[in-house]
Amino acid sequence: MLTRGNNSKPNLVVFQKEYFFVMMSGIISGAIIFSGQIFANLGLSLFEVSTLPFIGAVAVLFPFILFNKKYSYKTKNIPLLFLYGLIFALCSLTQFGGLFFGVPIAIVVLLLYTQPFWTTLTSALILKEKISRREIISVLLVLLGVFILLNPQDISTIGQPLGLAIAILGGIALSGWVSVGSLLSKRGNDPVNSFFTGEILLLIFLALFYPILRLATQDQSIIHFTFSWPFWIWIFFIIFSLITQIANNLFFLYGVKKVSAVKAGVIMLLEPVSGTTLAALFLDQPITANIIIGGLFIILANYLVITQKNQ
Repeated sequence: MLTRGNNSKPNLVVFQKEYFFVMMSGIISGAIIFSGQIFANLGLSLFEVSTLPFIGAVAVLFPFILFNKKYSYKTKNIPLLFLYGLIFALCSLTQFGGLFFGVPIAIVVLLLYTQPFWTTLTSALILKEKISRREIISVLLVLLGVFILLNPQDISTIGQPLGLAIAILGGIALSGWVSVGSLLSKRGNDPVNSFFTGEILLLIFLALFYPILRLATQDQSIIHFTFSWPFWIWIFFIIFSLITQIANNLFFLYGVKKVSAVKAGVIMLLEPVSGTTLAALFLDQPITANIIIGGLFIILANYLVITQKNQ
């Protein structure tokens, strides 16, 4: 949020770094679906897109965890870390899953970005956070902004019911990622440890999910898995892991030490603004009026939550 100095005279407004961290996480997150589409275009399956980049993230962080005791976890947080890993695995599969069942990307993203609604519910009912009127208005504004930005009414088909259900589950899973990550940071678990442990558990849960996935479908665009990819694709994996996984998650986990889950959920929806910008720059997708208007609503919602005084 924005704070003033201790004296009574008006002075420079100071921006708390935790809000900046969450904003950076939201902006970086815009590259996730964008990069996922590139991976899919290169021929990777849903399971490969959901798994291989996280193996890279674990490999990069492992030496830091092994030789630095400050990144150890708190024993009391072990059950919460297991839940975090499970939610991580669900997020990994569901954020891309709808695309593989014929749901247009705009519909998938719209359903994923119902996250602030679910986060508000879990924050009020489970985390017992006090939700202000201003935060509720911010949630409504950000959802309206996403709807305008994505313009789903222009899409002639919404895809298979299973794909829609997966995308809705993705929105709920993202809400869980926000809420449980916030709770871990506020309970004093080191953010590097939270992310690393979450990644390890994610890979374990994905390995357990894989036989079930193979029983459910024989579609190779979903279940194919191999490590035999060209060297340059592995370089892409590492870059993807460093930016969209390690930097993104650490920015978020350090930020939510002081930022509430509801506010973080709203700020994270800077993601479609940055994702749309990336698509315009690298995929030649036009910047239309609905993108500008929707983006302004999202930025306004961010302004409202960031400038709100602590209750």
